[in-house]
Amino acid sequence: MDNPKILVHVCCAVCGAALTDFLKDKYEVVLFFYNPNIHPEEEYKKRKESVEKLAKIYGITFIEGEYDKENWFLKVKGLETEPEGGKRCPVCFEMRLEKTARLAKERGIKFFSTTLSMSPYKNEEAVGQIADEIAKQMGLEFLDSGKLGLDKKQNWQKSRQLAREYNFYHQKYCGCQFSIRK
Repeated sequence: MDNPKILVHVCCAVCGAALTDFLKDKYEVVLFFYNPNIHPEEEYKKRKESVEKLAKIYGITFIEGEYDKENWFLKVKGLETEPEGGKRCPVCFEMRLEKTARLAKERGIKFFSTTLSMSPYKNEEAVGQIADEIAKQMGLEFLDSGKLGLDKKQNWQKSRQLAREYNFYHQKYCGCQFSIRK
């Protein structure tokens, strides 16, 4: 019997390494790089290349979404001065998760997940609430670390170890130009 497909939104290879490693034997994993929030474009390209490398290492499909940064700026307009983890983040999460779910629906993939719910730097509860609502509206199933039976802390430790082992590009901020630490 074939493993079911899962579409995984990936923000970077560092966050995606352990999740991909965990899922590869249970699902047919498709990595989706949709991150119009990442700025500047040079940063976007570095992260994308690392995720492509991750897909190649595991022999899995990589899909790049549109880099529609203008749309992202419109969505977060008025939230530019919010701190990291503030009101801007859920807007950004929703934009990326909705696009992920739409792609899953178009391709007949029932399950989707995101590295956003695996990172210790993101609010897993907020990500999960947004993703669960989108999944419900679209007749899909969102799988976070809890539903997958993953220990988030152990997953993060393994992700960092795999990132070093595979020499993935490691960023110093979430990607949003408003979160760059000076």
